[in-house]
Amino acid sequence: MYDIPRRGAPLVVAHRGGANLAPENSWEAFENCDRLGFHFVETDAHLTADGQVVLIHDPMLDRVSNGSGLVSAHTFDELKDVTINGSARGPVLLADVLRTFPHLKLNIDAKEEDVWLPMIEVIRAHGAMGRVCLASFDSARLQRIRQAAPEINTSLGQLEVARLFLAAQTRTRSLVSRQNWRRRGVVAAQIPLKVGPLRLATKRFVSFAHSLGVAVHVWTLNEPEEIVQALDAGVDAIISDDPVLVREIIRARKSM
Repeated sequence: MYDIPRRGAPLVVAHRGGANLAPENSWEAFENCDRLGFHFVETDAHLTADGQVVLIHDPMLDRVSNGSGLVSAHTFDELKDVTINGSARGPVLLADVLRTFPHLKLNIDAKEEDVWLPMIEVIRAHGAMGRVCLASFDSARLQRIRQAAPEINTSLGQLEVARLFLAAQTRTRSLVSRQNWRRRGVVAAQIPLKVGPLRLATKRFVSFAHSLGVAVHVWTLNEPEEIVQALDAGVDAIISDDPVLVREIIRARKSM
């Protein structure tokens, strides 16, 4: 699903449902993506006190809603009294998004340790194994996810990306050749364009990742200059709060 695009056109992934176009991770954001034809959506998952998987970035309600406290301290019924800022509704259930928007393909960041197993159960219950990619900065967490659900694709964790980058920079294939990432369901390295002065998304990195069958997705790009730099490097997906902008830049380059 998130493999290296065969036609060469990079995927446009709406970060938190396109947070510059609608309230992040809100019901309106998913509706907007579906309406505008952005079928690849990045989102985040936390677990409620009664074991429901909700799509929200922060562990706390305070920044994104009129609620307060930990998401994990509230049952989903209690969260029905909470409204996401700028939205008419409260936090969204993963199950509802999978059921209501069958065309959307989700890149879901498992934001806490307790959420990944219930998340897998929801994905399986909706037969959505083929339209999700599970992500986390925590490489150990991703290892557990791969063992528990080998049928669900994952991205690389932070330590795995570091290993891949070192291998690409030094052209030392032996650093990663025994990882068997593709056989273990890894489809992508999801990276920032750069870390401080260090540029991660380079042509060399992309080419090396491709030689292992791993796609390269870059986050979170909202400035035209950064988007162009990522496209010049040959990345396979751009994750952005403004997917409309990314799509326009890609179309403009094609017409040149």
